[in-house]
Amino acid sequence: FLLASPAYSAEATVGPYVSGNLGIAMPSDSDGTVEGAPLDFQTSYDTGWAIGVALGYNFGTIRLEGEVAYQKADEDKVGFSGGTFDSTYSKSARSFLVNGYYDFVNSSAFTPYLNAGLGYAKINWSGEGESLNDSVFAYQLGVGVGYALSKNVTIDAKYRYFATSDPKFDVTSMEFASHNLLLGVRMNF
Repeated sequence: FLLASPAYSAEATVGPYVSGNLGIAMPSDSDGTVEGAPLDFQTSYDTGWAIGVALGYNFGTIRLEGEVAYQKADEDKVGFSGGTFDSTYSKSARSFLVNGYYDFVNSSAFTPYLNAGLGYAKINWSGEGESLNDSVFAYQLGVGVGYALSKNVTIDAKYRYFATSDPKFDVTSMEFASHNLLLGVRMNF
């Protein structure tokens, strides 16, 4: 169906837009420490999910946007020097980022792009009746491709590497990073 649709050049999409995306989050294994104790640990995760919405402006080859996103994944295992244990905790990130995109505009309906974003994220670590939070610096880097269904509607597929400075929960600090695969739609006004 998509290949049978008439091709629209991305050059026709200059102006404001709103976008949304949904996909999977694959958090990287994270190292952690406990303050004041010789206790280091590593956490692995199950695959989770991610969702985001953004409002932006397309200048032709450059796009700028503000994005609100959320991702969540359950912890799988926690490893200490004494062994590895199943975890009943999960981590989530509510992020607020300013993203920039460079679109490789061409005469086809397909537009590859690179993106980078900076902002902050509120990381939540919860399980067994407790919920701890920390707000930290966040960034993301990505690559993707958009397909113009019409002059005003583009669908896209993207990969993003999302990471933060190490959040701290009481006396525990740990890394937070995720590889995200997303599908989205962008509507130009």
